[in-house]
Amino acid sequence: MYPKRYILCNRKILTDQSIVQDWSLFGVIICAISVGIFKIAALGVSTYDAVALIICNTWKKGRFLYVRIITDLVCVLTGTVLFLLSGGKPLAIPTIAGIGTIITAFFMGPLIEFFNVRVARPFLNYGGKDSSRSSE
Repeated sequence: MYPKRYILCNRKILTDQSIVQDWSLFGVIICAISVGIFKIAALGVSTYDAVALIICNTWKKGRFLYVRIITDLVCVLTGTVLFLLSGGKPLAIPTIAGIGTIITAFFMGPLIEFFNVRVARPFLNYGGKDSSRSSE
């Protein structure tokens, strides 16, 4: 059995919103870097990420970072509406759409765009040479 002090400390850590917010932002940054590298390397993207890419690249309807925010918010709102339609209580909405969901919805698109420009493109195009050109 753990000492009672440890259990109280553990409960405080699990319920502390600042720690959850910090780790959520860290997770969003790691995801944004990885999505940026996959996107630039043309290794394929998930269907969820492809929605914003299709709207931007094929339909030419806006910049990726804004379209990604809109698609994320549409998914959050759709999930919330379906939760309420299935009998969920409005006071329980924070259990399905918490602070991590909100951070992800608003910051994933801008962070992917930022890391594409600052990390992925320089990393995959090391030395400034265009890999699509043949060497002369």
